[in-house]
Amino acid sequence: MENTIDNTQELSQLTPEGGADNAAAEDSKLINQKFLTKKDYILFALARFASSAVTGLVQGYLLFFYTACVGIPATDVGVMFLITKIFDGLNDPVMGMIVDKTRTRWGKMRPYLVGGAIPWAIVTILLFMPVTGFSSGGKIAWMYVTYILYDITGTIVGVPLDGIPAVASPNMDERSKMISVSRILGSIGEQSALVLISIGLLISNDDYTNTYMAVAIVIGVLGPLFMVLGGVRVKERCEPTETTPSLLEGFKYLFKNKPFLLLILSNLLTFFRNLVSAAIMYVVAYIYNDGSLQIAFALPGAIASMIGMMFAPKLKRMMDSKKLFIFATIWHSAALALIFFIYLMGGTNFILIAALMFFAMLPVGVLNVVPHLMATDTLDYWEDKTGERLEGITFSLMSLRSKVSSGFKDYFLSWLLAFFLFSQPLAFLNDHTPAQTEFTKMGIFMIFTIIPAITNLVSIVPMLFYNLSGKKMAEIEVRLAHKRKAEYEKKVAAEGGIPAEADGESVPVTDDGKVVIDGEEVNEVKEAVASETVHIGGEE
Repeated sequence: MENTIDNTQELSQLTPEGGADNAAAEDSKLINQKFLTKKDYILFALARFASSAVTGLVQGYLLFFYTACVGIPATDVGVMFLITKIFDGLNDPVMGMIVDKTRTRWGKMRPYLVGGAIPWAIVTILLFMPVTGFSSGGKIAWMYVTYILYDITGTIVGVPLDGIPAVASPNMDERSKMISVSRILGSIGEQSALVLISIGLLISNDDYTNTYMAVAIVIGVLGPLFMVLGGVRVKERCEPTETTPSLLEGFKYLFKNKPFLLLILSNLLTFFRNLVSAAIMYVVAYIYNDGSLQIAFALPGAIASMIGMMFAPKLKRMMDSKKLFIFATIWHSAALALIFFIYLMGGTNFILIAALMFFAMLPVGVLNVVPHLMATDTLDYWEDKTGERLEGITFSLMSLRSKVSSGFKDYFLSWLLAFFLFSQPLAFLNDHTPAQTEFTKMGIFMIFTIIPAITNLVSIVPMLFYNLSGKKMAEIEVRLAHKRKAEYEKKVAAEGGIPAEADGESVPVTDDGKVVIDGEEVNEVKEAVASETVHIGGEE
């Protein structure tokens, strides 16, 4: 929701005159009901941390590993990324359809997150095996097979992980907080590979190949633990609708839900922005000739991004998501352009550039959070319009967008490296670091700054037509809150239960006084249970 409604004065504007205060107070109490605990936020955020550690390692370092360590030509790697990302992106709607058809006592998303975590981690380790002894054809074959397996297992984990906040609570403030907190830890997770690799390079005297392998093992062993804990802890509270869409209906949904289509198109074009982080390793290795500077070079921007994520929900209350997205995009592009011109004028000191990147990356934190908040808005918009709630399809298409964007980014980066005549290390020579021409070095810095500064502005165009305003979303939230309350009371009555008051969830109770939780009777209930309302320590 774009403007959080949390008081009766604002809600009264959405009700007819006469009785507005009472209706607004009831609406406020209903939509502000709390469901999540601190453990929910923490353990889900840790699951996001682990997932982001895996994706941060692969997206940030695999291209460099293939080209500089294994010795595969950059153009071959770029083509592989483009083909496999599009192939994998097409798998996402299939996974979304599977999720939306799933009905278990654990929900429809958590079983896949818990079950897919370990296979995904194992394949991640295989990606960074140093297959330098393979033939050229063998290296390319290994690259394709392992990366396709990585994408498939990543889809099994990623789609439900992205969708859980939308079903963990019907309270939009809690959803926003869950997304924001998890994205902050996710941002830290993305940088965990940077920290580990930088330490490894210092210890190993810039042995990139073995350092990457060791870091992949560390992340691959610890990552599944956090993902499983998060999947086990966070419950799915928004009941799935009766409809289970087909794959074709899922793609039709993309075009019928116009706000969601515009969100997808806008975010698809943000792949230019990702050139910044992808180019860092080339900047430190070939412009500053010291790979160990990577952490010092990237850390200010990473901290700035996390700060931006922290303030994203608060900023979203101050302005529409569309305005916030446009403002943050322009800020990021202007800051990158400024850094480029300072570099041209002789400001090449790496401390200066790293410090300036702090200001350039502040809006990136906002841009990493806002689209996911907007996705939940489009879900609520669609449920209000049609009665259908398609979290699986929605977040699978968001995942498809992310993977296609990543493929475009990797292909575009590899093409730019070739255009600027990047000289690859020779794999058969140990520690071979080729000298780059001044033209190539300038090209690398342009990939890092001015090229994404200009191209990223095109992502604003689709967002100009996005129309889910704060007032419109407030009206939708109130209607959905009443709808869910009525549906739940009907369900509880059908099960012979008694609805709880607004400060606790409804709990079915049998005729002999037993409480039913998740379909199972609880044999002992404390004497503190009220005559008509069940409260169990504030917990479900």
